[in-house]
Amino acid sequence: MQIGSDVHNYMETLVGQVLAAEEFVDRFTNEQLSDIACLALNRVRPVYIRYDIDFLSALPEERLVVLKQHVDKAVEAAMAMIIDDRRKNREDNDITVIYNNPRHNEDAELEWYEQPLTRLKK
Repeated sequence: MQIGSDVHNYMETLVGQVLAAEEFVDRFTNEQLSDIACLALNRVRPVYIRYDIDFLSALPEERLVVLKQHVDKAVEAAMAMIIDDRRKNREDNDITVIYNNPRHNEDAELEWYEQPLTRLKK
């Protein structure tokens, strides 16, 4: 068994169908389309299946419509994030770096919650 060929997320198919539309292909670069796909897929519940034809034959049409609506909303939200991308007018030197504990003491004793649960046998 191989995940990706034997088992796959049907929502990827639906997101791919939406993003293959001319309005998306003409408007966004491949990098942006990949970002939109990732963001959209993270917003929808995965539906793992083996065979599309078996899944679609057993799926009520009303449920397919609902799945497509969820995908449309997720793609719309993802597209808004890409259009308003905070990364695009950012210079490399204006990234803030915050150090929580700049001085880490390697010899400090571990806290009780950091102690290993099992002891190694000698």
